[in-house]
Order: sequence, then structure tokens, then C-alpha cells
Amino acid sequence: MQVDCRAAPARLAPPRGRGADVVSHHGHSHGDADNPPDPEQLLEKEGRFWDLQEEQIDQLYRRPHDWRFVPHLAEQIIQPRVDTVLRLLDGHRQEISSQLDIGCGNGWFCHAMAKRGIRSVGIDLSEKKIETAKRLAREQGVDHLCEFWAGDVMKWPCEQPVDLLTSHGSLHHFPGFAAAMDHMVARFMRPDGYMLFVEPNHEGMSPDTREFLLAQSEGPLGKHFDFEFYQEVTGERVEGGEVSASTPAAAADAVDVRDESPAGKEFFGEHIELDDYFEANFDVIEKEFFHLFASHATNAYYVFMKSPAVRRMWQHMLPQVVARDTELLKDPANQRWAEDGLWFMQRRGVRR
Repeated sequence: MQVDCRAAPARLAPPRGRGADVVSHHGHSHGDADNPPDPEQLLEKEGRFWDLQEEQIDQLYRRPHDWRFVPHLAEQIIQPRVDTVLRLLDGHRQEISSQLDIGCGNGWFCHAMAKRGIRSVGIDLSEKKIETAKRLAREQGVDHLCEFWAGDVMKWPCEQPVDLLTSHGSLHHFPGFAAAMDHMVARFMRPDGYMLFVEPNHEGMSPDTREFLLAQSEGPLGKHFDFEFYQEVTGERVEGGEVSASTPAAAADAVDVRDESPAGKEFFGEHIELDDYFEANFDVIEKEFFHLFASHATNAYYVFMKSPAVRRMWQHMLPQVVARDTELLKDPANQRWAEDGLWFMQRRGVRR
């Protein structure tokens, strides 16, 4: 399976907080428990956000605000995740001939699965993303194995349950998460099928990483850091080893495609602890965690770095940093600070 980072980053590992998380604590407000958002209105806003991002995707690549929009670096950072997905798929290939991808974005995972002979269905709220997914499927010669549907996955008229239910960074946006999971697993997945979910870890950057990068901003490399662009993207000022808000909150109806999506902001800090939920409700065959230091440091030393020499240095060092992350994340004590987790699961009682 090849992952096309040029087409995938917005859903491969969706940015959390406001824009790039170099030193941010993700200070968004979230929904008022006494005044919950109207689900239909929230879904409409969510779809509009991803439509607008797809319209501006070339601009985001030309001036990336996050490592996910720097393809030659993103490919290296996500390689451990790709290796894990390939190993899991290859180990169960005889049992998987169909897939449903929830929040498919522009269809990169469906395309990759179709190239392996797996019939794939992708669903997304964004009509623009779905248009792109269909076009890319035609261009890659896999449209005969791909089906794409624009709309709310909870309303999808499933005709035949699939062997594999997947999502990359979409489940944490669901209101009524547990009920939504019950519906999707019962309605869309065959009884002995599999789930493969990759979701953000909301614990945030580790204190050690945060302190290290803040110290770097005050050291010799600080003079090369693009503080103005960082402030533009994050709304935060870094000064004297501290981070503070520097811009007023945007209007409620404002849309900034570098920001977190409306649903992500609405439910920020209120998400179910996915690891606990999955362990309690499913048979977790395998779980892995990814991105400890490399992704945050890539934002600091490349995305927001003015100096070409420093960027070249970081590009050269990145494979070793990714390998170190992979080793460190084998320790459960470090996993709480991982950016993303991957869970491969079945229903309870299926495994023999």
C-alpha cells in the first residue's frame, strides 16, 4: 500500500488545536453542556469546513502550517504507521475483501485498498472531498473497486456489511460517540469482521517536549524561527519561554481551514478515552501509538523555520528521530503523549 501524502494529510492525521501544535496547549473552548449543539447544524458546518479546505488545498501545500502538508517529510513520519497497517492487512488478507472508510476525505485509503483488490466504500460529509476521491480513483484506475458517498455516515443505506471498518481521524468528531459506534458496528460490519481505527490522542504534547521546544525558541535557533507565521497560524505568542494568546477569538461563523474543524472544536476535551472504550467494548487484537517528538519538532525545525540550513539539517536527522519515537512508544508510560493511536479489533467473542 502506498500512501499519497499529497492527497491525504487532512484526514491521515488531522491537525488538532488551532493549526500546528508546536507548543500549544490546544486552548479551545468546547460545547456548553447546558446548550448542546444542534447535530444537523454541526454536521452542516463540518461539511462546509472540509469543502472549503479542499478548495484551498493547493494554498495549504504552498505555505504549509503543519508537517502533514510537507509530503516528503510526512511520508517519513507516518512510515511506522503504514508499516503497521500493511502488516495487519497482510496478516488477515484472506478474510478481508471489502472495506468501509468513515470520514474518507479524498479517498486515499480507499484507493490504496482498492489497489490490493479490496472493494472499498468511502463516506464523507464534504461533497468537495468526495468529488476529489472519485476523480483520483479514476486517475489511478481503481474506480471499478471504489464507491464514494457524500453525507452523514449514520444515514448510509448499507446494502451489504463489510469485512473491514476503518477510520483515520474521524471518530473523535462524532457527537454521541458510543451510540454511533454501536450503530456502525451492528449495521455496517459483518459479525466476524474487523475494525482498524487511527485517532488522535488528546493528552497533548509531553511536558518534556514542550519545555525543550520553548527553550529552543529562546536559544540560537530562535532567531531563525518564523514567530510571525506561528502567531498567524496559532493565535499565540511565544516570548520569554512562555506561550500566551495574542489574537482575539474568531467569530463563531468564521472558517479558517488551518484551524480545527467545527466538530473537533465543539467536542474538544470531552471525548471518550478511546483506549479505555475500545478495551472495554471490543476484542483489541493489537494497538500501536505513533508520533512522540518527531512531528512536533518537524513543525519547529522545518515548517516554521526560516533558515534553509536548519531545514536541511532536520530533514537529514528525521529518520533517526522517527526511529527513536517508535522505540520510545513501546513503553506504555510514553504512550499517553503520542499524537495518534491505532486499534485493530473485532467484536467480543469472535476470536477462537
